[in-house]
Amino acid sequence: MKPARLISALIGLGILLVSNAVGAAGNIQEGAAKSMFCSGCHGIDGNAPFPGARMAGQSTQRLGQNLMGFKTGQRFHPVMNILSLGLTKQDIDDLSMFYAAQKPLNLEHASLYWRLGGPDALNATVAETIKLSKADPRLAGRLSGACAPQLKTQLCAATGGPCTHSGRDMKSAHKGLNVSDAEFGAVAQNLVSVLDAFKVPEKEKNELVGLIAPMRGVIVGQ
Repeated sequence: MKPARLISALIGLGILLVSNAVGAAGNIQEGAAKSMFCSGCHGIDGNAPFPGARMAGQSTQRLGQNLMGFKTGQRFHPVMNILSLGLTKQDIDDLSMFYAAQKPLNLEHASLYWRLGGPDALNATVAETIKLSKADPRLAGRLSGACAPQLKTQLCAATGGPCTHSGRDMKSAHKGLNVSDAEFGAVAQNLVSVLDAFKVPEKEKNELVGLIAPMRGVIVGQ
């Protein structure tokens, strides 16, 4: 796919990385301790399917919204509506982070983070994309790879994984670099090449590629 077409496709997908990358401000260890009250129905790691979908591996966003929905009465379950009344926002964030970190036994209702293969797969995707881009003559050595840790954290959070991005925002990080549309397109094209090489299914590939769409406006021309 040509860079110009790729950029258009990214914008069309419109998944908001900037808002999603914040992730749940929870703590996995705190969530593990609090989950003991949930283990009777959902299992120690959230993989028991009773009384509904497995909690393990769902996105932090979905878990948080569902728990808050039970607390506020927007969702109905005779047990959950009562148990969730005592949960604070921090409790919900901690539980969401814990269950999002648990590897699901199957991928039904799983976050994009786990459908892509979890932490190893996501880290490998970032590493290979940076490696390919560093050797890309279209980028003329412009990509150092120093952004890798921050990008991994951002993508982990944006795909519903157990991460919270607390570093600089993308606009600040690229201030003064004057990244061009062509350079942005080249990196995006390299990402697609890596996803294809890893045989990522089309649905998951489109979701992940779409996560970088909003980044164009805060990267290009800064």
